[in-house]
Amino acid sequence: MALRFPRFSQGLAQDPTTRRIWFGIATAHDFESHDDITEERLYQNIFASHFGQLAIIFLWTSGNLFHVAWQGNFETWIQDPLHVRPIAHAIWDPHFGQPAVEAFTRGGALGPVNIAYSGVYQWWYTIGLRTNEDLYTGALFLLFLSALSLIGVGYTYNQNGNQEFHGSKNAESRLNHHLSGLFGVSSLAWTGHLVHVAIPASRGNMFDGIIS
Repeated sequence: MALRFPRFSQGLAQDPTTRRIWFGIATAHDFESHDDITEERLYQNIFASHFGQLAIIFLWTSGNLFHVAWQGNFETWIQDPLHVRPIAHAIWDPHFGQPAVEAFTRGGALGPVNIAYSGVYQWWYTIGLRTNEDLYTGALFLLFLSALSLIGVGYTYNQNGNQEFHGSKNAESRLNHHLSGLFGVSSLAWTGHLVHVAIPASRGNMFDGIIS
């Protein structure tokens, strides 16, 4: 017999109403309430959920870069940021009549589009991105990070009985593990990017390789 959702709570899985779905979603990360939970499994779930959420974030931001590079007008906007309206993506809707097509054709586009009001154009401009190639490169890099995060999920679930992994139960070790990456490595990387890429780009000097 196939197990019904949620697999982590067989009592809830037997509920015949839609409560099974909503309560299952609501308690998906309430690991301590799951059936047959152990201390080791608890820490595995915590670390796996961290890596899984990072994978989703990287994939989402990669999608933003890709869609603007594909359907936006980033390079045109770069030439005149004050007067060119940034395009988020095209609108492909077969139900659009001619009035709707005319109303949504803006920003110098040839067809209906959505204007970007999120500020991503301005942010990317500030950090030194100037071409669609830069956006595609950033999208590929974030996809790579997303894949690494998914590998981290699999690695975490394969640590049964690993004494080194059990060190993650130590609160100080967990803080060092997370904060060193968040505040240490990312701060150094961001500083290096600002100094070597963003500031030179703001002065018209494009970054080309490690030494430019």
